[in-house]
Amino acid sequence: MKQKLVICLLALLPFFAAAQDEAPPLIKDFYEGTHAIPESFILNDHVNIMEFKNGSEDYSIMAIDDQMQTLWNTPIQGNVINASKFKDKVLVVTSTEFSNTRGNNNTFKAYLLDPSNGKILIEKVIFDGPQEYLVFPFVFTGEGNIFKFAVRQSGFERGLHVGLMDVFSLISLNKYYKQYRETKDFDVIDFNEKLEPVTKIKVAKNAGSFLDMTANNQGDLFINWFDNGSMNILRYDSGKSNPSSQLACNITVEDAVLHQLNDNILLSPSKKNSNVLYYSLVFRNADKEMELGIGKLDFSTGKKQYENELLTRDAIKSLQKSYVPVNKKMDSPDLGYVRGLDVRMLSEFGDRVVVSLTSQVVTASSNYVSVTEYNVLLNAYDTDLKLKYQQLVPTSYSASIALPIGYHYHNNKLYVISNDKHRLTYYATYSVFDLATGQCDKMYPLTKRKIGSDDAAAGSSVLWFENDFVVPYLDKKMLSVSKYNVSLQQNSY
Repeated sequence: MKQKLVICLLALLPFFAAAQDEAPPLIKDFYEGTHAIPESFILNDHVNIMEFKNGSEDYSIMAIDDQMQTLWNTPIQGNVINASKFKDKVLVVTSTEFSNTRGNNNTFKAYLLDPSNGKILIEKVIFDGPQEYLVFPFVFTGEGNIFKFAVRQSGFERGLHVGLMDVFSLISLNKYYKQYRETKDFDVIDFNEKLEPVTKIKVAKNAGSFLDMTANNQGDLFINWFDNGSMNILRYDSGKSNPSSQLACNITVEDAVLHQLNDNILLSPSKKNSNVLYYSLVFRNADKEMELGIGKLDFSTGKKQYENELLTRDAIKSLQKSYVPVNKKMDSPDLGYVRGLDVRMLSEFGDRVVVSLTSQVVTASSNYVSVTEYNVLLNAYDTDLKLKYQQLVPTSYSASIALPIGYHYHNNKLYVISNDKHRLTYYATYSVFDLATGQCDKMYPLTKRKIGSDDAAAGSSVLWFENDFVVPYLDKKMLSVSKYNVSLQQNSY
């Protein structure tokens, strides 16, 4: 595939150009002692919603405005599966119980909150299933117009007395892979704004291994099944238990390779055409080379498109060599180990389909885990999957956990927040790309004034407002348990 690497203009950025004359507004230790990296979503131009985990079954759902003021704080019992906007309200879905050895129970509850004051308007159990097997819940709300809840019951018994990390380690080693991917039952329920079930269906059983599922903004389901070396995606029209159509991906993957893919086969429904689905993954092809694949399926016409890029060492070296640094103080580009590359994000933004890749390397010992993540590579295609350009964000870090990267699309610009580690200090790098041309408008590290050098940015939790954005920083408070104080820093576009 011909590479088209667009270069950011050198004049835009000295490396520490973000250091402003005055420190940006900061609320130190805005939230203390959350047990997980917080999640967030946009409610409107001036309010975002954040969730903080206080314990295994205790959360705080907070509304925060563009002045970093807390408008309300609502405690929620249960383990939060999803928080999102639904019919201009705040929807929270939880499992009613959770433990580190058995995971979520199979009873799920939904809360509907008043966005003006956080008051719980409705609280209902929406699914109460058998407790014998591990289940996987899915929540789809589109752009706030639907509430679709799906529960897939696997063949993995919850009674196994091992911790969850041990469970998934065993799965990754292929010991319990078949049970994990097996589907014993599959329920899908659509709810109205009163949290009343409108349709209840059982998805027709499939003999293949379940890989992933998604839904478009109209509530149509797309389910990815693997069978005899082929990935088949079935479309289920909203409210229907049998598939309306089926298309096979243009990829053949050996069974022995499949389990290595884990959850990095990404599906993304088109926002413009309810019949179109995009998919992307990195896999080892028949020639034993790493390949990036991106495909497009049109279920109305049966048309299939597929483009690939071989991720060989020579190709990666050529890509890095062709990159002209934004500023000499920034590190040289380094995409890391080829076999560590994976798709981290796939989405349709306007007239572009963007794939983000990074390489991660995990080093583990009996008492320590280190995650090293290398540069961010962005591939931008048109909607016919023709590569328009590639961009690179030369940031990298090593930490005890994988640090989330944030992506935000607005007015044909793609905003990226990634972590970079320089001389034992973590910096949040702010990058802005024009999706029409591929030009990099801005790329610089945000100031760390009054923020600890070990505090890393939670990129996926950034609060995006109309005129500015707020970056949460994580201050890890305990060595043995993930527990953080979260500070908020306001920044200008």
